[in-house]
Amino acid sequence: MFAGLESATTCVPGPIAGQAASYHLSWDPATDDVTPSTKIVYDIYQATKAGGEDFSSATYTARRGGTSFNTPPLPADAVFYFVVRARDRAGNRDANEVERQGVNLCV
Repeated sequence: MFAGLESATTCVPGPIAGQAASYHLSWDPATDDVTPSTKIVYDIYQATKAGGEDFSSATYTARRGGTSFNTPPLPADAVFYFVVRARDRAGNRDANEVERQGVNLCV
């Protein structure tokens, strides 16, 4: 069971043109009937348009048991969308499609 990504935020005070920033992604831990929450891995999918994630290959993978991830610096004047999916030790991945647009909290 996994509710998906809760938020994707950054803070870049204006003007943002030419700057880069990391997005902080956060979620509640997934639960599984076999794999403990501390052993679940989270695959992160990033896109530049809504619904544009390629679920055949994760953009990033968060550490086991983690409930947050900071992306590498991304262009601050671009729009990014994110989906996070939980993966248990057997390799089973949930299929949630909870997508969050990255939000700059400082403009």
